[in-house]
Amino acid sequence: MSIEAPATAVPVGAPVRRGGAVERWVERHLRVLMLVPAVAILAALTLFPTIYMFTAAFQRISPDPSVEREFVGLDNFARMLGDAELQIAFWNTIVFTASAVTIEFVLGLALALLFERYVRRLSFLKTIMMMPMMLPSITVAITWKLIYQPQFGVLNELMFQLGLPLQAWAGDYNLAMATIIAVDVWQWTPFVFLLMLAGLASLPDEPYEAAAIDGASGWRQFWDLTLPFLKPIIAIAILLRLMDTLRLFDIVFVLTAGGPANATVTASYYIYKVGRRFLDIGYAAAISLVVLAVTIAISTWFIRRMRIAD
Repeated sequence: MSIEAPATAVPVGAPVRRGGAVERWVERHLRVLMLVPAVAILAALTLFPTIYMFTAAFQRISPDPSVEREFVGLDNFARMLGDAELQIAFWNTIVFTASAVTIEFVLGLALALLFERYVRRLSFLKTIMMMPMMLPSITVAITWKLIYQPQFGVLNELMFQLGLPLQAWAGDYNLAMATIIAVDVWQWTPFVFLLMLAGLASLPDEPYEAAAIDGASGWRQFWDLTLPFLKPIIAIAILLRLMDTLRLFDIVFVLTAGGPANATVTASYYIYKVGRRFLDIGYAAAISLVVLAVTIAISTWFIRRMRIAD
């Protein structure tokens, strides 16, 4: 008869040793280690351009590689004060951003409320609604350029069929800004719609049932319940759209090239024109720093305002 050695009892709650010191260290820092490749790639793609932009903003850089760079201090920033075209570009960017974001938010929220209440089960309509935001911006801009084409465009053909006067659209000084706003609204309203629809789907039912028992109207429920509940989603949607519209470039590049008569030139397009066409790299870098600072300031202010409102 063989006698087996009694098993050693392990106290309840006692830590179990797993592997050596290296394994235990990896286990404790696994989440950080998993982020290292992504952080390394991001740093490789952004670190050098960022450092180059900061250094170039304080230099005069000649397009001739044989000419050495010249440190000019704040001269590139001082030039902005007298640059009338840059001031126009900043104003156009503000007008575009305020108009596009406002329209996209109102339309996106209205469509989300409509879909949530009346067409909740028609998933294919939601898919169709989201198609514009899935397209590359260059593709969208080219498509709308064909729509706006004065001689053969679909829009002027529709105007002709209705007996209305034909328009130059993107070539008209008074209509050019509206044309690029319409393109941005068409492409990115589905993004706001998607966020609002997800927010509406997560709302609790109990407060609405209590409000209905108390006799609150639909408008009162929307104002006192829906908007406060959606405030975090609204903040995210507006913030993302603000940061995106402040750097608008591709639509302007394809549709209007900043014209006519600088009616649609934006800050990003002006940076491109200064750096690429005029080869004034230092001045373009200085403007880029200012645009970056303005974007950060507006985003920070907006986030703080939303926190105070909470």
